[in-house]
Amino acid sequence: MSAFKNIAVVGGTSEIGQDLIKNLLATKAEFDSIILLTRDPDSVASKALTAAGAEARKIPSELSAAAIPALVEALKRVDVLVSIVGAQALADQVHLIHASVQAGVKRFFPSEFGVDLDLQGSTIPFLGVKVPIRQLLRSEEISSKLEHTFVENGYFMDGFFSSFFGWEISGTSVAVNIPGTGDVPVTVTLQSDVARFLAEILRADPAISRNKTLKFEGDRFTFNQAREIVSKAVIHVPGVKSTFSTTFTAVDTLEKRFETAEGYERAQLQMLLATVRGQGLLSHNHNKLFPNVKPTSAKEYIATLF
Repeated sequence: MSAFKNIAVVGGTSEIGQDLIKNLLATKAEFDSIILLTRDPDSVASKALTAAGAEARKIPSELSAAAIPALVEALKRVDVLVSIVGAQALADQVHLIHASVQAGVKRFFPSEFGVDLDLQGSTIPFLGVKVPIRQLLRSEEISSKLEHTFVENGYFMDGFFSSFFGWEISGTSVAVNIPGTGDVPVTVTLQSDVARFLAEILRADPAISRNKTLKFEGDRFTFNQAREIVSKAVIHVPGVKSTFSTTFTAVDTLEKRFETAEGYERAQLQMLLATVRGQGLLSHNHNKLFPNVKPTSAKEYIATLF
């Protein structure tokens, strides 16, 4: 039985959020309440989760300092707050943290779910906004009142095999543009598996994760190894020509493009450069602590794309 009885999720209509809430609801008897903190209780996703058994609590549309009193009210009788907010709200987690302290929440999970933030956060600008949140949670002011758990899983597997990382995949046609030589390993984990690991943390003895960083790994491989996995999965249809093309972009070309890139392209190039520099690989994982989760391998995931 879980020591945490009342779990709240903000960002719960995201892919990870929905999977987490559904997973927790599958063993609802272990908890007193599974709470969705949502800006729009009437959205399709919110209604689906409440129909499944979650409790919806409305929160302000902006997670600003002015929203703290309303957030405190929404967090009443909550033991754990799991934040899965998107990129635009990452900095606003400071207000979620202060509201959690005021409401008496015991544990806070910040929205991270990526590479080793302590090691790489200062070198990957795209991730830098997450660093002050860790620093605040570790500060004496907050840590004496609110526990934390950090979760790292490398890249999302479903994001890695996408156009963001240079892949174009269809049933009989694949094209991939590989950064650098393609020989640097990365860690990837399917988003649904991240949700499963989160659910297991919440069911487990709280001491296992108290004020700790837990690392999870679905698979690890190089770009070239990923190319091999995909090539073996390409569908061969009689009378239809299958194509598989590979190109490489040199690191200095990526660095040159990054100098003037903006928006989506800039974020994409940051991640590609992080990959070729080895920053996407976790040093180890804690998978064995949660044997109920059998993470999806790249081979298993790729099979679902064809």
